[in-house]
Amino acid sequence: MIDEQQPRPFKRVLIVGAGPSGLLLALLLSKHTSPSSPSSRIPVTILEASHEVDSQPRAAHYGTPCIPEFIRAGIIDKIRERGLVLDTMTWRKPGTFEELGGFDASGLRDVALEGLEGVPRGVWGLGNGTGTGIETEKETEGGGTEGTEGAKKKNGKGQDMRTHCLVLQDLLKLMLEECLERGVEVLWRHKVLGVGHTGLGTRSKEDGKGGKGGEQKEDGKEEGKGEEKGAWVEVEVTGDDGEVKESKKVGGEGYIVVGADGANSAVRKGLFGDEFPGFTWDRTIIATNTYYDFDKFGWSDANFIIDPENFFMAARIAAATSTHPALYRITYGEVPNLTRAQYLSRQPFKFQSMLPGHPTPDKYQLITLSPYRMHQRCAPSFRVGRILLVADAAHLCNPWGGLGITGGFVDVGGLYDCLAGVWDGKADEEEILGLYSEKRIEKWKEIINPLSQENFRRVSGQADLEGDEFLEVLREVDPKTKGNGGGALKSVLLGMMGVRYDFTRHYKR
Repeated sequence: MIDEQQPRPFKRVLIVGAGPSGLLLALLLSKHTSPSSPSSRIPVTILEASHEVDSQPRAAHYGTPCIPEFIRAGIIDKIRERGLVLDTMTWRKPGTFEELGGFDASGLRDVALEGLEGVPRGVWGLGNGTGTGIETEKETEGGGTEGTEGAKKKNGKGQDMRTHCLVLQDLLKLMLEECLERGVEVLWRHKVLGVGHTGLGTRSKEDGKGGKGGEQKEDGKEEGKGEEKGAWVEVEVTGDDGEVKESKKVGGEGYIVVGADGANSAVRKGLFGDEFPGFTWDRTIIATNTYYDFDKFGWSDANFIIDPENFFMAARIAAATSTHPALYRITYGEVPNLTRAQYLSRQPFKFQSMLPGHPTPDKYQLITLSPYRMHQRCAPSFRVGRILLVADAAHLCNPWGGLGITGGFVDVGGLYDCLAGVWDGKADEEEILGLYSEKRIEKWKEIINPLSQENFRRVSGQADLEGDEFLEVLREVDPKTKGNGGGALKSVLLGMMGVRYDFTRHYKR
């Protein structure tokens, strides 16, 4: 535990990127309270190249493993108020749209967080002092919490762990509002061009290449080097006219830098250049937000149509109103290397060919359309000294199954636990930041990467559906046909919590 008379292990966290992972990390850090000093905050600054948060249609659905982080950030109730929660998901054949398998996740409406894989004890709301401290309305003795927003329902039962939905641009606005209320500094039009660091080794221990590491002294300096650990970024600051007004260094001794700046991360490139091992799929996907009445066809909240040519997903992202049918995210496959204008011109034909009812443009309302390339990539390490990577800056996967945004938010929760542990003196910096990189890479390699590839190959008709283990499992645990009361299905759905890792288990007790 840190003696409050002693300086903290680091001065400030610089987060590069005001995207979903950067804002969530800033919010978690800004809400952190130390058990021995509730008024001692972790200072946070966000550097964002743009002048506002991104408004492009991207993720909208956040799976079960994300929910504990929304609880800790104190935004779970607002997500539910502004968005919706999904129950049913179905995989279908093209043309006839015959059901191949599916599930109703209503059994996850009331799940006890205690003992779930990768969920720190502090999230349970048990007040036992073993988790990280998040500010709440009522602090309990020993650093635990009581009354964390959404952590426990008022009836003392569990938490709604179904997939939650709020379009990403709205989630970004919500998290930005919360960050500003918490006093997080946000610097717009600050484009990062490069990074630097002093102190600990160049890579985390798992790859055996950490050449600059040295023995650490109690004063935070490396033996034989005489320099304090730190990190910084080189930035260009632009004005309203887009012209560069200033170039400067931000950070230095005592700072930690987190790259949350997406797939084209300047932070990652500053560490590894173009080294980003993996591959790019030879298909383009088109993400649209579209008003269309899928309810009249009896479709589920989320639907995956399996076909080599006309595969697509249609998932509800906003409820129907008196003036509009429900808004859906319709994402479908396309040939690569066309312009956006060409994809836009092909869209009416694609919808008429693949959607139920074969609608012409007067039967739906297209709101947005954005083409994307898909990648499966992972950085060599998520940590170089005091520079760390999270989410798309660290790893990429195709979006089928939502494992990209899910993995990113889980990265953030894990990194928060690591940084909070160092701040409070509960964790050794070198050990736990090395573990952050090691364990999150492990989860990507063992779960996120293979499972996301399997998801895409299934929906794009590249897999043998007769022997598809996933669809067979859904049939085996279907309570409608097996009469098991949904217990087996609930266990299968909660199995995705395996993408999480509880770093607080490495705290000093």
